[in-house]
Amino acid sequence: MAGANTYSTIVAWLKVALPLAALALLSTLFLLSRTPDPDAALPYTDLDVEQLLREQRLSRPRFAGTLDDGREVTLVGDTAASAVDDPNTIAMTAVESRVILSEESELLLTADQGDFFMGQQLVVLEGSVHALTTQGYQMDTAQATFAMDTLHLVAPGAVVLTAPGLLIEAGAMEMVGPEGAVFLSFNGGVRLLYEPGD
Repeated sequence: MAGANTYSTIVAWLKVALPLAALALLSTLFLLSRTPDPDAALPYTDLDVEQLLREQRLSRPRFAGTLDDGREVTLVGDTAASAVDDPNTIAMTAVESRVILSEESELLLTADQGDFFMGQQLVVLEGSVHALTTQGYQMDTAQATFAMDTLHLVAPGAVVLTAPGLLIEAGAMEMVGPEGAVFLSFNGGVRLLYEPGD
């Protein structure tokens, strides 16, 4: 009987002591807490929120289509945002495009940036434009335009094209691909260096 009374007494004291101890711990948290330092704010406060809302950027956007003869075209970028003055124009960075030329060949285009005009299905690439085919043909220029619905690539400025044993420098270049074929034409002071193999 005495044991039961001792147990009840301990439980009664704990019902009072434990809430008091919890209250003491909470009060020390408030008394010992420091005021926030505005200089130690998170680095995210440097972001321009209005600019983010205005631009509404996408990460790794991907556009796909087919040429008029059925060959596939893809367009990918690191980021994309609608142009402020034209919502049908997509401004992209670190652009990469793949065009199927034939069953054995494809064309890879890369550039620092590019604009995709969705209404015209036209892409304008700028900044270190580089083209590479499966056969080892490479082209470098500052700007190029190509269509997403037909095989038509235009480099309006200086172009350097290299291939095994071949170097072509020209003021401009155009590539067209009717009926599954691919034709290149150069103009504007063409310089050709050919080194035949052994």
